[in-house]
Amino acid sequence: MAIAVPFEKKDLRLKLKGMGLTDNQLEEMMSLFDQKSRHVDVISFVAAAERFGIQRTGVYSFLKSAGLDDSALITVFSRADLKKAGLDENKVQEVVLSD
Repeated sequence: MAIAVPFEKKDLRLKLKGMGLTDNQLEEMMSLFDQKSRHVDVISFVAAAERFGIQRTGVYSFLKSAGLDDSALITVFSRADLKKAGLDENKVQEVVLSD
């Protein structure tokens, strides 16, 4: 089951500004929410935050403080990495060692 993490718009803006976003980056991030009826999936959120230069540790702390547990965060960042690499997260990836 998907988990929704609600934020007041004003509070989210303050938190993102505190993470180091410029005014232009902040407006772009908030427009992501406006384009998607005020909902953004967490993978897209992580990708946008990292694109704006927010360190992964900062994004992790932000999401952790929003209530996501460690196992969910591991999944989120793994999927974000797959998305950045252009891989389909639904396909099975494996490494095979030969003698």
